[in-house]
Amino acid sequence: MGLYILALKNLRRNRIRNASTVLSVTAGVLLLLILVGSGIGINSFLDRAQSINSDNQTLQNNSENNYSLNNNLTQYIIQTLGIDIEQKPLLNNILNFVNWIIKILDGIASIVLIIGVLGVYNTMFFNEIERRKEVGLLKIMGFTEKQILLSFALEGTILGLISSLIGVALGIIGIYLLNQLLNIPNLTLTLPLWLIMLSILFTSVLSFLLSLYPAWLASKNGFEGVFNPV
Repeated sequence: MGLYILALKNLRRNRIRNASTVLSVTAGVLLLLILVGSGIGINSFLDRAQSINSDNQTLQNNSENNYSLNNNLTQYIIQTLGIDIEQKPLLNNILNFVNWIIKILDGIASIVLIIGVLGVYNTMFFNEIERRKEVGLLKIMGFTEKQILLSFALEGTILGLISSLIGVALGIIGIYLLNQLLNIPNLTLTLPLWLIMLSILFTSVLSFLLSLYPAWLASKNGFEGVFNPV
C-alpha cells in the first residue's frame, strides 16, 4: 500500500510535465477512438447497405451476383444520403476512396497514440534524474530496489491510465456529437466496448513497459545521491 501512496504523491510533483504528458496521451487516445469508431460505424453502414434485398434474389452466376450487390449498395447509398442519381457511376469509386482514407487515418491515429505514450518515458526519465537524492534517502529508510522500481513503474502506469480514461470519456462525447452533427439515417458512429477496453489496456500496459527502464535506473541509484545530488 505504501508504494501506491508514494506513486500518487510523486504524481503531484512536476505538475506541468505530468499534465503535458497526460494531454499528449489523451489526444492520442481521443483521436484513435474517434477515427476507429467512425470507421466501424461507416463499415457497418456499408455492410447493411450491401445486404439489402440480397436474400430475395436468385442469381445465376458470381458476376451477376456482384453486379446486383453493387447495384443495391449504390441505390441504397443514393437513397439514404440523397445523392443525385447522375452521380451514381462515380459512387463506387468514392466509397473505395473513403475506405482507403479511413484506413490511412486509423494508421495515423495509432502512430499519434504511440508517440503520445512515448511521452511517459520522457517524463519518467527526467523524474528519475531529479529524484536521485530522494531515492538515496528512501534506501536509507529501508526501501528495497524492487520497491523503488515498482513505485516508479506504477507512477508511469497511473499516468497512462488517467490519460486513457480521459481520452475514452472525451471520445464518447465526441462520437455522440458527430452523430448529432451528421444526422444521416441508418449511419451511427459507435464505440464498441472492446475498443474502449483495448484502448485503456494498451495505453496502460505500454506506459508501464516504457516506465521500466527509468524505474530500473532509479532503483540502481546508490547512497551517493544523498551527498552529491544532481
